[in-house]
Amino acid sequence: MAALSGPAMAEARWLGCKYVDTRRGATNQFAMMFDDLRNVAYLLDVGRLIEGTQTSITYQALRTRFPAFLLTYNRNDGALSVTPLEGTAGGIMIGECRRIAPPPGAPTP
Repeated sequence: MAALSGPAMAEARWLGCKYVDTRRGATNQFAMMFDDLRNVAYLLDVGRLIEGTQTSITYQALRTRFPAFLLTYNRNDGALSVTPLEGTAGGIMIGECRRIAPPPGAPTP
């Protein structure tokens, strides 16, 4: 059996996320891609992928840092928290993420 099984292949997964920005009272939406095996997360911004840093992906959660905020996504219930970094007023903003198909024209990492 071992001879028939191949190595684990990385599969990129896309999320459609939205949260309410309590500082402005507006709902924001974005697409995000992550890969468990490579331990990377990307934010889709105007047709290009921005890689998160200090990314940690477990069976339970995804945590990553972008220039303006930290993201935490709970893989069990789809809950999202967005924490603005220093220099910006406001606390933790909450929202949700759901699996989506890759957006049309989305680049591959």
